[in-house]
Amino acid sequence: MTAERPGLNMDSRLPRRQVVFAWDMHYACNYRCPYCFYTVAGWEELAKKCAYKSAAEWGEVWRRIAAKYGRCQLRITAGEPFTYPEFAGVVAAVTDHHDVQITTNGSLPGPIADFASRIDPSRAELDCTFHPLVSDYRLFADNVLLLRKKGFVANVCYLAWPGQTKPMMDFKRRFAEDGIHMNLAVFWGRYQGRDYPQAYTAEEKAWIKSVIGQDCGPETVGLEPISVKGKLCRAGHTYADIQADGKVYRCGQLGREGQSIGSILDPAFALQAAAQPCAADYCRCKEYQSAWEPEDARDLDHKGVVR
Repeated sequence: MTAERPGLNMDSRLPRRQVVFAWDMHYACNYRCPYCFYTVAGWEELAKKCAYKSAAEWGEVWRRIAAKYGRCQLRITAGEPFTYPEFAGVVAAVTDHHDVQITTNGSLPGPIADFASRIDPSRAELDCTFHPLVSDYRLFADNVLLLRKKGFVANVCYLAWPGQTKPMMDFKRRFAEDGIHMNLAVFWGRYQGRDYPQAYTAEEKAWIKSVIGQDCGPETVGLEPISVKGKLCRAGHTYADIQADGKVYRCGQLGREGQSIGSILDPAFALQAAAQPCAADYCRCKEYQSAWEPEDARDLDHKGVVR
């Protein structure tokens, strides 16, 4: 590791915000990963929801939200954000009013370099997901290192999908040689007729924990799914999920037709007035980290229990 590179793992430097939005900016991607929810659901059908807007238009939408809720944290995801038209310009307009965390496959050097040259690293962070079935390791790692050199928090995540768990430790070592820590994410979905994470065998769980390097912590949440149905949750109140058409839902698990709580494009949009009981079986995407009371979120992260 050269002296100019930051540490292996980079902690978030963004302030904790009272309100958090997960934003599916658009449904388009240059990858077609077999484990991706959007690939399974059908990109062409999902693309019909996309409501493309200019940087100025999005800036006005998020200015209005800031006037109502103050500076929020936006988690930009779904598809590949860097394929959104004039993505850096949109982020520049949005970060005038909010902080952003961006999930990316880290595959597009041109848009990433443009982003890195135009965006303030104190207002944006990146979670770079490595997809070994389709990614070029060197290209991906170099893009991550470029972002870090420009001052961004940019970490790497690897999905423990059963079809790609065998080389996990080798990739973790390879990233470490480049000065990058690799986090793991538990797979939720169907593989070879079995539903995960419930279908992980004892041996698979032990292997995943050995790659993570600990038996219990934020990366192991989901290996032993705990039902949260009926739990009082602030999803819809201080946390919400936005789909590409602007419709807002309490969380990603409650994103079906008829469950919307409004539209971010509606000038009259408002979050719910209070916490409501959870209507989902499991908190699959760690939305609990923002939607639950801090003590409960810490308990699940570190103890694997829900109070």
